[in-house]
Amino acid sequence: MVWAFSWSRHGPLGPEQDFIALDRRDRRSQWYLLAALLGGAVVGFVGAGLSGAAPSWLMAVYDPYLIMVLAVVVGAGAAGFGWALLNGCMAAFGALVGQITAGAAIHHDAPFSGLGSAPGGLVAGLTIIAVLGPLSYGATRCDRIGGVCYGFATGLLLSMAAEEMLFLTEEWPYALATSAVLGIGFLLLFRRRLADRLFGVAIGLAYSVGYGMVLQSL
Repeated sequence: MVWAFSWSRHGPLGPEQDFIALDRRDRRSQWYLLAALLGGAVVGFVGAGLSGAAPSWLMAVYDPYLIMVLAVVVGAGAAGFGWALLNGCMAAFGALVGQITAGAAIHHDAPFSGLGSAPGGLVAGLTIIAVLGPLSYGATRCDRIGGVCYGFATGLLLSMAAEEMLFLTEEWPYALATSAVLGIGFLLLFRRRLADRLFGVAIGLAYSVGYGMVLQSL
């Protein structure tokens, strides 16, 4: 190491600089972790509080896409794969706590009543939110692995509208439009080259179509 043979203890290279950089990285990871937990709790609380009072089109846009956006943000900004997975899990846990709190405090519901609006129920919804963290971190890569991660992240977004489309609910146009807008936004954010964008879109569409076919066969 160069700094081991340097006379300067406060120059551009040195153990102090390495320690400072590591400390900043750890602090940043901790702030992202806290933001994931608190942000998830706020999103879950507000969403559960608005349910039944807000228009159906607003809830179709809000739930579950806002918490998914939060998982993407804290996952993409993570310092590593493990931190991204932890951030996604904390966002999912925060959303669960927020929904339980709002249900008990505002609607006087029993715990876990009305949870799990995502296709597959509560467990599937929380798993999707948690998985979006590491997928978003992987999507920041500029290689094919990044394209695959982006494709699966977009596929998860589109799959949230699959159930509404299959059963032709009143909310399916809003859910589909929201997932499409978010997918395009993530495409412009994570993919720079046209070939990478087409590759990611192909994977996302293939996953969402396959997911819809599985739902239809059940």
